[in-house]
Amino acid sequence: MENQNTENKGKGKIWIVLFVLSGLFNVYQWRNHQTTTEVFEITRDSLVTARVDVEKELGATIEELNKYKGINENLDSLLAEANSKIDEQKGRIQKLLNSETNSAVLNKKLQTELESLKKLRDEYLDKIDALMVENQKLKEDNSQLTGTVETLSKNLESTVSTASVLKSEYFKISSFKKKSNGKFTSTALSKRTNKLDVCFTVLENKIAKAGEKNVYLRIIEPGGKVMGNRSSGSTNITLANGEEVMCTAVSSLRYDNVNVENCMSYEEPERIFTPGTYLIEVYVDGNLSGATSYILR
Repeated sequence: MENQNTENKGKGKIWIVLFVLSGLFNVYQWRNHQTTTEVFEITRDSLVTARVDVEKELGATIEELNKYKGINENLDSLLAEANSKIDEQKGRIQKLLNSETNSAVLNKKLQTELESLKKLRDEYLDKIDALMVENQKLKEDNSQLTGTVETLSKNLESTVSTASVLKSEYFKISSFKKKSNGKFTSTALSKRTNKLDVCFTVLENKIAKAGEKNVYLRIIEPGGKVMGNRSSGSTNITLANGEEVMCTAVSSLRYDNVNVENCMSYEEPERIFTPGTYLIEVYVDGNLSGATSYILR
């Protein structure tokens, strides 16, 4: 009888142990399933983000490059080459999406394709910029004049009615972008332009009074606003006719009744220039001396 009681107690303990082990195993299974689900959700979300980023970058790159289509044959040829490479990359991406079944591997490969696409975009933007700078240097300044500048020229003829008023011609405008090291390099793209250099020649005038001359530069944006930054020297001036206007930059030169070259600069350190036609006006001692225009793409 006593042996039977001992045996029953032993069996009871075994069932208790088995019940506890079963409970612990179920808890382990539940927590392991929850962790697996969380990992799956994170991987899935990362993959969706990568696909969206790649698709957005493809569309943005095509749109960014093709803005310059139709300007000239050389640019169109370069853009055709760029679009061909983009199509090749689109094909590779689509092949990945169709063939790669491992989400983690696919996500990593899509990230690599995204970086490659950004590099391709920047490479062709640099080529486009260099080509536009080269083409711009080959053009004559007069080819850049618009109907608005023709109107300015007519106004100039009437304004410069006094023989002693100095005239300025042979304008040369250059646009630059500021690199991270503080140095400037030529550019023809408005989105990269931080500075304009304006060079011109004040012409010989034998009856004008020699001496120091105040020279004022006005750069008028495509929207009609005069560019200026008072912290860098921009100020209001009074013209010979009594009108008060804003000028972009001020300088002085020594005039001895012969041709003299002069250069003036204006930099926008906090923002870039907008695309369009800029009107450039030069005043000497309050009189309109010369005018031209400059186009930024």
